[in-house]
Amino acid sequence: MKTFLLIASLISSLSVSAVTLHKKKVTLPVDISTTRLLMSNAGYGESYILKVIIPELADVTFLNHRNPSAGGPCMATYETEDLDAVIQGNPAVEQVDFEVTLDKDVWFDGNVCQVSLRETVIGKIRGFTFQHSVTQAMPSRTEEDCR
Repeated sequence: MKTFLLIASLISSLSVSAVTLHKKKVTLPVDISTTRLLMSNAGYGESYILKVIIPELADVTFLNHRNPSAGGPCMATYETEDLDAVIQGNPAVEQVDFEVTLDKDVWFDGNVCQVSLRETVIGKIRGFTFQHSVTQAMPSRTEEDCR
């Protein structure tokens, strides 16, 4: 319980703020087949997650969503671990709508202002929500530059 209270206290003292810098909707071709869907733990620790590789993500995002061991930019779903539930006996390339959001997060570490960019991509593929988020730290700033 002491650890939880300490963490809560630290988080509340950080004064984190987030601003959306860019938001857009895009439509991309997605290969829904065993050549582009896979179970992988790359980038997710011990757990195996259902992922879809979408090379065209690189053209519509600011940050790098590439998963080197998966062979390209990818997104994951936590709604199923069953490849067949997504493929549904009908492998095909389909046009899928995605929302891409770029946020700027700002917080203070003492008198130093820390800034990071966070880009999130979300879309529905055959009824399952797939998503991917990447955070990139930016150079720190002086406190007065962030007020």
